Amino acid sequence: MLVKTAPSISRQFARWAAELQYRDLPPVVVDKVKALLLHALAGGVLGSASPSARRLVALTLAEEGKADGASVFSGPRKASRIGAAFANAELIHASFLFDSYRMLTHPGPVLVPAALANAELEGRSGQDLIVALAVGYEFVCRLADDFIPSTAARGFRPSPIYSTLGAALVSGKLMGLSEDALASTIALAANFASGLNEGPRAGGNDLLMHEPQAARNGVFAAMMGRAGNIKGAEQVIEGPAGFYNAFTGSGAGRLTYSFKGQEVVDMASITDGLGQHYKMLSLMYRIYPCPGYNQPVIELVREMTQQHTVAPQDIEAIEVAMNRIETLYPSPAFPRFSDWQQPRAGESTHFFAAYAAVHGGFPVAGTSGRFPFGEHLLHDPQVLALMARVRLVPQDERAMFSPAVSIRMKDGTVHEGSYPYERMVWTFDELAGRLSACVPGFPTGQAGLDAIVRIARQADEITNMQAIFDEMNACAASGDAELSAMQPVQKP
Repeated sequence: MLVKTAPSISRQFARWAAELQYRDLPPVVVDKVKALLLHALAGGVLGSASPSARRLVALTLAEEGKADGASVFSGPRKASRIGAAFANAELIHASFLFDSYRMLTHPGPVLVPAALANAELEGRSGQDLIVALAVGYEFVCRLADDFIPSTAARGFRPSPIYSTLGAALVSGKLMGLSEDALASTIALAANFASGLNEGPRAGGNDLLMHEPQAARNGVFAAMMGRAGNIKGAEQVIEGPAGFYNAFTGSGAGRLTYSFKGQEVVDMASITDGLGQHYKMLSLMYRIYPCPGYNQPVIELVREMTQQHTVAPQDIEAIEVAMNRIETLYPSPAFPRFSDWQQPRAGESTHFFAAYAAVHGGFPVAGTSGRFPFGEHLLHDPQVLALMARVRLVPQDERAMFSPAVSIRMKDGTVHEGSYPYERMVWTFDELAGRLSACVPGFPTGQAGLDAIVRIARQADEITNMQAIFDEMNACAASGDAELSAMQPVQKP
């Protein structure tokens, strides 16, 4: 008697992705994808001011410039499919304006550039773009969900690990690959995934290459999947020597660390409700150039100081309660600082809480000079004095990105507040409103942001991807003659 077994994880995602159409997407998912696109495009504009990003774009164009290739932000230049994905990912990532899923995964700088390059070269519409991004984002979120801390504990940086697979599925969907070809694409991407936590742990900046390289690897996996020369392993995700075993230590759902304290995940839950329940709806948007777990701390302290008219000189001490894993960045097994309670200017939560209390917030991405933010912010004597009186309270049971803050005044008054994660999940209109604070970083000012908002809002009406790049070029290039003049090096 034959025993039927459930399709593999990669097979289930490949089948769903191959069959999904725009009409299948709930309106709330379409709104979310448009918001994610808006966030990434705004990041691409701000990132065009980064000298390091400009140098990497120039290198890409010199090596992979291609007149009939895919467009690169901020000028009339094109590169190979994988080169354009890499270059645009670098510009988005350099802005420090990108989305975040469960603290340690940032799909936007990977998936959006991969989607744009493939949509342009495959002649796809805006609706096709939205469907592909929905597929890729949901794939990343479901794969990464409960496994992120265990991946970080293995020494890997989760963001490029999971986003490589997402970029591959995005690309394959836009290429029109069959279910079988998508399954092989996923397998290839699982073999291409990479990114270590030693840089974030030890203070190196090699993580700046993680997301751009993940975009490149994901696109290349789809190109290989379309070529059809290699058939990927069917159980590449959950197999005994597969993706989860390599990047979490178990292919059966056993966890070494977890945000919620559980020790095992039911592997069936990864695909349960696929197409009905979208985990990608809980993605949040970073607007401050600092780690995601500091975003709600800044927001909460800003609100509390305004609500209670708190004068910074009257503050005795501040306590910030956070999920324990948030105090152990970038990995619970390999934290950057052995003494997480030691305040560090520009790095620890103590600094960002103190800065928000002193100045009523923190400069948003693109508005404070040198990337990620100006050196002058690190030397404010009032902030330095107050951050020494900020204490972190790690809690195993506290939800991720949901801090509680207690501000004790010198007169004995205590102000308390909390910031549930749900408040970080904004609609398209809410995000557009918040991005207005970034306007000083736009070369063309408010008009530039308005153009990006308009093109993202109307993404499902686009018939030619060039419309997106035209807006990006007008927004970013006109304010930067050096970047506009950048051309591929002519080889002898």
